[in-house]
Amino acid sequence: MCSRSYGGFGPSQDAGKTFAGFYGGDGEWAKLFARASEYRGTLLLQDIADPLVFMVIDRWATNDSFPHFRRTFAADYEHLDDRCRELTDAETLIGVFTDEFQ
Repeated sequence: MCSRSYGGFGPSQDAGKTFAGFYGGDGEWAKLFARASEYRGTLLLQDIADPLVFMVIDRWATNDSFPHFRRTFAADYEHLDDRCRELTDAETLIGVFTDEFQ
């Protein structure tokens, strides 16, 4: 199993609930990702000290799953990404991790 973790999301104060609707486990991104058979789920974490800081963990079957998804659904991905631009002040890829050590 491979996970891509994005952190440092900083939605504007007015966009908190809308942000969760796009980035949460049942949000718009998860619905788009679910079109790929190798998608395994999304976890949205909110910072306790600063409720405007989030971490998103998207889980995929393999390290190649997400790049394959991006190629296959490029137009849909870009369209949704454009819709979400106003929701965040920052977005940082923390890394790509595995939760199975081989």
